[in-house]
Amino acid sequence: MTGIAGYLQQVDVKLLLLINHARSPALDFVMKTVSDFNLFLPLIAAFIIYRLVRGGTAERIMWIVGILAVISSDAMCARVLKPIIGRYRPYLDIDGLYVFKGHKWLIIDPGLRSGFKPSLSWPSCHAFNIWTAASYIFGFRIAEGLAVALLAVMVCYSRVYLGVHYPLDTLGGMILGILWGLLFAWLARLAISAMDNKAS
Repeated sequence: MTGIAGYLQQVDVKLLLLINHARSPALDFVMKTVSDFNLFLPLIAAFIIYRLVRGGTAERIMWIVGILAVISSDAMCARVLKPIIGRYRPYLDIDGLYVFKGHKWLIIDPGLRSGFKPSLSWPSCHAFNIWTAASYIFGFRIAEGLAVALLAVMVCYSRVYLGVHYPLDTLGGMILGILWGLLFAWLARLAISAMDNKAS
């Protein structure tokens, strides 16, 4: 790999190792926690259900379209983009990487790596999904959108820290997620506007 692509790959690997090797027990805990979406799903689901019950028609449309935005972003990432790009996860190529896998930390070596199944890396679906949510919410509620964006930064960092993504994987997910979320925010506004026009 030569030229710009080769240079970007070198920078990507160096930044990966820098983040992945800057470790502490506190960071281990924080990064594992923010990267585990299953911990937050019950709270998020409860909040959205509450707003769907208590909110008006426009707010219900907002949340329903937002749910569709995140579901579709995950499908676009995992089923379309990753197979097209075909980039493998860093632990399939790089020795000495700390990887949190199977609820425990591993240090990658050739023997350990040979037992892993192929897994695709670009873009990071965690990054794609949460940046979709952040930019979508920002389109309606700036303060809440910024709060989710702050969490999104931590999630992107965690994916590199945990050794499951290169930095460019999370950067790609961030850019695509922002664009995807803004697209769906525009669609939601169209739906709300159409509803208002019909009501009048």
